[in-house]
Amino acid sequence: MTSMPPKTQIPKEKILRTGLDLVIREGYEVINIKRLAQELGCSTQPISWSFGNMEAFREELFRYALNYMNSKMRPNGSNPGAALFSVGETYVNMAFDEPNLIRYLRTDSKGLVAMGGIGAVFDETKNKTLREALSRVVGFSEEKAREFMNTVVIYTQGLVTFIIDGTITVSREEALQMLENVGIMHMVYAGIPYEKASVLLRQ
Repeated sequence: MTSMPPKTQIPKEKILRTGLDLVIREGYEVINIKRLAQELGCSTQPISWSFGNMEAFREELFRYALNYMNSKMRPNGSNPGAALFSVGETYVNMAFDEPNLIRYLRTDSKGLVAMGGIGAVFDETKNKTLREALSRVVGFSEEKAREFMNTVVIYTQGLVTFIIDGTITVSREEALQMLENVGIMHMVYAGIPYEKASVLLRQ
């Protein structure tokens, strides 16, 4: 009696990472089970064994991709204004380095907000702590802090959209300077002296 060959085991993490690499390199449109198997150097069976079907794989891939993006967009700065600005900077950099990833995650904008993407700043519960910190450290009223956060996020989203769609042609340095200018100008509009605003965004 001929024994069955052992199943080829491929960790789910490796399959998801391969899917993410494909999205970043070529776009979500190329994702299918045969292409994944080709990239992994195996048959389609290990993928089916791990996820059951492609719909389940796509759901897990979206979460995996979002976690990857959010791991890169961790706030960095000694004050909440600089922390928020650093997230915007990272997002702009990703528009130049990984535009396909942003296009992919935007296919489910509601899911992106619910699961913690940059748009989550519009969620009142999630942004309350940051809004209060901005108000305390920068010297905003809470309403001005809300306006500042919304302005920076909306401008960043628009700028990133124009970059990945090719609507505007700017260098990375020009795009980052545009983002900084908007942050400073809105702080000045809210009554923060220009010199202080410039320092706060860079601390």
